[in-house]
Amino acid sequence: MEPLVHFVVPLTALLLFGVRLKKALPISLLALLPDVDALFLVHRSLSHSIVVMLIMAMPFLMLTYKFKPKLQDYALLALMTGVSHSILDVFAGYTPILWPLYGYSVSIQVVLAAHIGSSASLTPTVQLLTKPITFQQFPSLDAPLFTGEGLILSVVLLAPVLLRASRAVWQRIKPNRSFS
Repeated sequence: MEPLVHFVVPLTALLLFGVRLKKALPISLLALLPDVDALFLVHRSLSHSIVVMLIMAMPFLMLTYKFKPKLQDYALLALMTGVSHSILDVFAGYTPILWPLYGYSVSIQVVLAAHIGSSASLTPTVQLLTKPITFQQFPSLDAPLFTGEGLILSVVLLAPVLLRASRAVWQRIKPNRSFS
């Protein structure tokens, strides 16, 4: 899954849940954090584990609960954006989503195939694949920040939400016209 999609999916979800754009943007950027492992020439490592994310988030969640209860919802949303990254990756390839509790990377493949010929049929296939986790460093990493598919998916997801938001802003700023 490319970084643009990792950012846009939680951004769209946050905006649909009513989080203001000013707060949704930085929270959605946190969805990119699991890919920090790429800076160390390792990808889909322990930073993609939901278990590790929960362990790392616990102190922040506890601190917000104790000292800034109003921020607790945002802390939970931030955790959810990180988790969304790993969930999206599970559908794109092997991901160590439960490391260290489970020593295997998981990949979920879902396909609905259509056959059209003398008769029509649909064949659904769902596979849960696993392989032993191996965190290994690569000599280099090349990956697209976005592809044409990711770009159009992002535009399609965001367009209705941003159009609705811009309409609401326009309604607030347009001058009241009264005809007497």
